[in-house]
Amino acid sequence: MMSNQPIKIIQVGMGGWGRNWAQTLARHPEVVEVVAHVDVVPQMLDTFQAETGVPSSRLHTMLDEALAATAAEGIDVDGVLVTTALMGHMPVTLAALDVGKHVLLEKPFAPSLVEARVAVDKAAALGKVLMISQNYRFYPAPQAVAALVASGELGAVGSVAVNFRKYANASPRESNKHYHIRQPLLMDMSIHHFDMMRYVLGQNASELYCRAWNPAWSNFDEPAEAIGTIAFDGGAVVDYHGSWVSTDKPTNWGAAWRIECADGVIEWTSRNDTTTDADEVIVRRRKKRPQRIPLAPMPWYDRVGSTAAFAQAIRSGIEPMTSGRDNLGSIALMFAMIESSESGRPVTL
Repeated sequence: MMSNQPIKIIQVGMGGWGRNWAQTLARHPEVVEVVAHVDVVPQMLDTFQAETGVPSSRLHTMLDEALAATAAEGIDVDGVLVTTALMGHMPVTLAALDVGKHVLLEKPFAPSLVEARVAVDKAAALGKVLMISQNYRFYPAPQAVAALVASGELGAVGSVAVNFRKYANASPRESNKHYHIRQPLLMDMSIHHFDMMRYVLGQNASELYCRAWNPAWSNFDEPAEAIGTIAFDGGAVVDYHGSWVSTDKPTNWGAAWRIECADGVIEWTSRNDTTTDADEVIVRRRKKRPQRIPLAPMPWYDRVGSTAAFAQAIRSGIEPMTSGRDNLGSIALMFAMIESSESGRPVTL
């Protein structure tokens, strides 16, 4: 497909986050048209319909039903967007690939590295795009920093400090599902930061140590705070501190970064809730004044940006930068951080 018309997709997974996805994409018909919505829980579809008025003919409880219905209408579906809970990621992804559809998948990619590799291999064998929506890459600041580091203008990267702070601890404990999910920080949130480490540094993790815990005031079942040291194969060493229960000044979602290079320091942050306004990159070259780097405007950013990149990958046949193959390095880092935090030992990747 080489036209610039919006791609047509089926979305699977209409829980709270899935509905947010659908409402976001609905505002960008120039990028994508969602032609059917699927959820195995009928109540999720009912809630979505009540919120949006989507006709019942576009709502289905099974992917194969949605595919049959769209085919009967003469709709050529390009891909499947998977926004289910984590345990639904691989069954839906494999089923979509089996019927020849490209797949855009929410993070984290898969419940295990083995399952992720199976999906990557299947997509490659079938010649289909398998892309992970690592949406934090689709902001102007990380793209500018990645280009700056890759240029070598400031020399080799030495140390990196990444700090993420939010206070997501104020809701009643009994009614907040977020308190009870597995690894709410390292798996559900920090995967964004781990992926951006690989992206902006152009390196992969080689060895790490992580300590994760719950402060006394935490409402979370599993660790909501973590500190880790990650050595990368190009020589960079990252000091990571993330917290869902920090009482300090909150950072942006993309965290606060400080990258020390041979000839200067890059300080940057990214991702406000709904705009690119918070993105900022400041360079301090040795013995010179700090300089704010101008950032290129992005018409499509965040999840719309990743969806637009998915559409371009389908049209061009060129592997997207957040392909499933590339994302193996990000979830390998995520699983290694979890393993280290649970075992108390360093992990070599």
